[in-house]
Amino acid sequence: MGKLIELLKPKYMPIAIYRAKNIPDYAETPGEDHCIVGSMLIPAFNGRTIAAKKEQVGCRGGWNGLGFGGEDPENRNKLMIGYSSGNDERPGRYFFCSPETAKKNYQDKVPVYGDGNDAIVFQPMDQAEKMDVPVEVVCFLVNPLELSALITMASFFRDIDDSVIRSSFALSCEQVYAMARQEGEKAIPRMVLGTTEFFTRRFIDEDRMAVSMPYKLYKSLDEDCEYSFLKDDRWREAAKPKKCDKCC
Repeated sequence: MGKLIELLKPKYMPIAIYRAKNIPDYAETPGEDHCIVGSMLIPAFNGRTIAAKKEQVGCRGGWNGLGFGGEDPENRNKLMIGYSSGNDERPGRYFFCSPETAKKNYQDKVPVYGDGNDAIVFQPMDQAEKMDVPVEVVCFLVNPLELSALITMASFFRDIDDSVIRSSFALSCEQVYAMARQEGEKAIPRMVLGTTEFFTRRFIDEDRMAVSMPYKLYKSLDEDCEYSFLKDDRWREAAKPKKCDKCC
């Protein structure tokens, strides 16, 4: 177990996400729910290793977000209409004011990886470390205090840009994998706040959010954390409500 996990003591073991040529023999395949949050992500947070190839991912959005080469470009453009003002064939959800804004602020910002020929694996991090698999992304399922600790830790040693965490509209699978992988290509990678998509909230406790990061950022935090505030529990104590007779 890594030092970061040992000191943070998250309720849920973070998961490692990586690619394999085929589905490993130690992995299960997704359940019937078409959304990968319900069929892959949550089972992995509950201690199972789940892997899938493109044809086993029921949601076509997962073809974009999980590195399977993406869906048909024409259909992606139609989604931008549906996510904005809509038309006679597709009612609008008004996440964006126009299809052009949806494309600029969302579609063009999230890359599509892969060619659809390999498998993606979601595995509890402690198991992945023991097996020395080629981890690309690490994903946590955090409460507000655990999120606060990760955000604080990300500023401890390394140089940072204007933010240590990236947050914007995307499908949850894109936030969990594609956006975190994209951050790993940067000189100053950020964490990615995930599961902000409305539909996927049904699978997750109200006080939990996903936070993904490229593996190299996870390793940096893991190496630094034993010298940081995480080495004792004063940060936990500071967060506990206390009766106070005087205004701060």
